[in-house]
Amino acid sequence: MKITKISVYQVDLPLHEKTYKWSGGKGVETFDCTIVKIETDDPGIYGVGEVTPLGPFYLPAFGKGARTCIAELAPHLIGEDPRNVGNVNMLMDKSLLGHPYAKSAIDIACWVSCQLSGVRCEVSVSVSVSVSVSVSVNVPLW
Repeated sequence: MKITKISVYQVDLPLHEKTYKWSGGKGVETFDCTIVKIETDDPGIYGVGEVTPLGPFYLPAFGKGARTCIAELAPHLIGEDPRNVGNVNMLMDKSLLGHPYAKSAIDIACWVSCQLSGVRCEVSVSVSVSVSVSVSVNVPLW
């Protein structure tokens, strides 16, 4: 299975309280939610993830930033196997430093595609996911 397309959507999530306020008069009236859909070459197998930062006033994470990061990462992930979540995460880290909040939406979408793949094959997620990662480590000998 290979990733063939990554789509990004923006959704405004209304607040039950109408506004969410911080000190200094800062606040938001909606949460800026980013939805990611990963499509694969296996018909009917896809994954959906999301990230909804609290707004640019609270943490160094914001909706437009998440979508920009995902757009930057997407070309590097086309052709990768979403079931190899460890490899996808290493590739994201090589392709873009930092921004774990944006990468989390892609990570979630990969896990969802693993679940759908496992359901189709009638195996557990632990069987359908390839989590092996090879890392070379130089250990000094004294």
